[in-house]
Amino acid sequence: MKDTDSTLAQFDQAGAERLEKIYLTPDVVQQREQIFQLLDVKPGMHALDIGCGTGLTTLALAESVANAGRVDAIDIAPPMLAMAARRCSAHRQVTFHQADILQMPFAEATFDVALATQVYEYVADIDDALRELARVMKPGAQVLLVDTDWESCVWACRDEVRMRRMMQGWSQHIPHPQLPRTMRQRLQRAGFADVQAHTIPLMNMACSSDTFSGGMMGFIASFVGGLPDFGPQLAADWQADVRSMEDAGGYFFSISRYVFVAHKPLA
Repeated sequence: MKDTDSTLAQFDQAGAERLEKIYLTPDVVQQREQIFQLLDVKPGMHALDIGCGTGLTTLALAESVANAGRVDAIDIAPPMLAMAARRCSAHRQVTFHQADILQMPFAEATFDVALATQVYEYVADIDDALRELARVMKPGAQVLLVDTDWESCVWACRDEVRMRRMMQGWSQHIPHPQLPRTMRQRLQRAGFADVQAHTIPLMNMACSSDTFSGGMMGFIASFVGGLPDFGPQLAADWQADVRSMEDAGGYFFSISRYVFVAHKPLA
């Protein structure tokens, strides 16, 4: 992964803890449950959790494959792996690996099902990564990939110019901030078939730390405020503007998750 260092910097111990708090907000829990309903995972399967993060999806996979199944989970960030291992410590069928998704430490045709949430948009060499995914999947296996088109991110504010400026800065945190627009074609080129796409919206109407937008606001401000051409004052003014919408009863946030489900052909 060409941008491994920048990705690791975003997910140090503090970043992992902040991300875990966001992923445990009620709206994200609900969204995760909706996504998981699209995954056809059964007891006894061998599952792969790609970019396992803090282990929330790893745990769900472990419970679904049960004791007769297996789960391998990979991530490049040691703080994430440590948190995930603690979360899944009671499940002996789970094994964690620090690994790059361009070179996964698994044999060909290993897995029955694979899941990746907010992973491939961080990968510069997406096409190579998807070919590597196809390599480790069994014929007939299902993959489910979730990514965000960050232009779908909408916040009510008074200064639209500053809002656009902030999102321009935030788009620099990943190589492919509009990945869903090309994911279907990329999956097909990598050898997958029956590619289906789903949209799952997330909406907040109140400014609270117990919501996805409340947590992400600080994440975005921290990143953009550290960019040379943007700076902390821009980020602080933006946060104040967005939060002030709550006073007028006008707080509004919305974003869409794009879920791609595909299969590796039997032949």
